[in-house]
Amino acid sequence: MTNIRTVLAVNMKTRRKELEISQAELAEKIGTSPNYISKIEAEKQFPSVQMIEQIASALECDSVDLFSNEKNEEKRIDYIRDDLLKNVCDLINASFQKV
Repeated sequence: MTNIRTVLAVNMKTRRKELEISQAELAEKIGTSPNYISKIEAEKQFPSVQMIEQIASALECDSVDLFSNEKNEEKRIDYIRDDLLKNVCDLINASFQKV
């Protein structure tokens, strides 16, 4: 069983990346802080219905789409892979800077 916070977090992040906007840009569009967007995507905060509608509008999708569990596991694996790749690249760059 998938947690609704997880579904929302994954779908928000996926849609943001599709639109190529940062958390700060999304926050600015809906009049909130980047920290709040970060907390939603980290599953530490859950937005109100009104905020969900604003997020959906800013992400150019229906609010219902933010709760679709379709292909959610695939997206989660993609995020893990992308985060891992970024961390490896950061480690390599840090190693080269020390040399």
